[in-house]
Parts: sequence; C-alpha cells; structure tokens
Amino acid sequence: VAKSNAQQGSIKKTTEEPVFFKDAELKSNLTFDSFVEGEFNNEAYRAATVIAKNPGKVFNPLFIYSNSGLGKTHLLHSIGNYIKNVSKPGAKVLYIDANDFVEEYVKFVKGEKESETLKDFFSTVDVLLFDDVQFLENKVKTEEMFFYIYQKMVNSNKQIVITSDRQPNELKGLEDRLITRFSQGLTVKINNPDTNTCVKILEKQIKNEGLN
Repeated sequence: VAKSNAQQGSIKKTTEEPVFFKDAELKSNLTFDSFVEGEFNNEAYRAATVIAKNPGKVFNPLFIYSNSGLGKTHLLHSIGNYIKNVSKPGAKVLYIDANDFVEEYVKFVKGEKESETLKDFFSTVDVLLFDDVQFLENKVKTEEMFFYIYQKMVNSNKQIVITSDRQPNELKGLEDRLITRFSQGLTVKINNPDTNTCVKILEKQIKNEGLN
C-alpha cells in the first residue's frame, strides 16, 4: 500500500503543470464604461470595442500605440473584462506586459522541455493582451519564444492585442519578422488629448479609485 501511495505521489508530481503568470489578472474597474472617450482616442476605442465583441474574428493583431499614460492599458483591461463578462465568458484571457513575459521566460525556460511547457501553456490562452511590447527589444531568445507563441495563436484565430509607445516600424530592437506580423493587423494611435479632456480623464480616474 505504501508503495502504491508513493507511486501515486510520483505520478501526481510529474503530471502537475507549473503555474505561469500566477499574478496576472484583469482589473475589474478598468472597463469601457470607465474609459474617457474623445477625438484623440476615438479610433483606438472603436477598434477595441469591435475586438471585444468579436475576439479572433477581425483586426488580429490589434496594435495600439501612444505616449505613456494615455489609456492603452485601460483599453487592454476593458477588452478583457468585456470578453470575460459579456461576449465570451468561458474564454481564457491573459493580460501581461513585456516585463512579465521576460521574467517568466527567464524563470521557466532553461531547456527544450521547459520551452515546450511554456508553449503548451499559451496554447490554452484564447485572448492575449500584451502591454508595452517595446520592452522586448534586443532580447533575442525571448523574442523567438514570443514569435512562436504569436504565430500559433494567430493561426488558431486567437485574439492578440498589443500596445507600445511607438508604431511597429519604429521598434528598431525587434526582429523584422515580428514587425511584419504586427503590421498585418490594425494599427491605431492614441493622440495627445487637449486640456479639457485631460481634466475629464483625471476626474474619471479619481472617481474610479474612489477618491472623490
């Protein structure tokens, strides 16, 4: 009996999947309803809502770029929350930024076996929301892994939304094949808002954080 239990423990240990991106989560307060829409971000907003209603059907990938602090991350979470709560509740949605991906790659990908395990994990993801892709620049091995995952997901009609501080052709530290893939979907820019809109955004943020 003792031997049988030991064998069972061994089987359980070998079949137990590692936990990837265990701290990743969608922020429930970042939704389309709490997003301030204006002329400066209207194109990105409309594209995001289309994606949220029809993940994997159009605009794959959706690439959103702008200066820092103009709502890119908010839109990513809005897309994820809408998919999870409205359009496709059973979908596995993953929000991460480039630094999360790099850290996970370094931590878990140390050989061929581990690489395949990470790839297997992403095969279960239906929607990938990837923030600040510029931080993958000049990280060759990490880019290779990301390219593989990207290709598999797009070929399987799984939605990818990417944000950056620059448009694809200005990301000089990324492989050309990645730049080409990014450009095959829809690229939209969030412009700098006017002063009145900045005030509205600030007021909305204060309200969202419950500080008013």
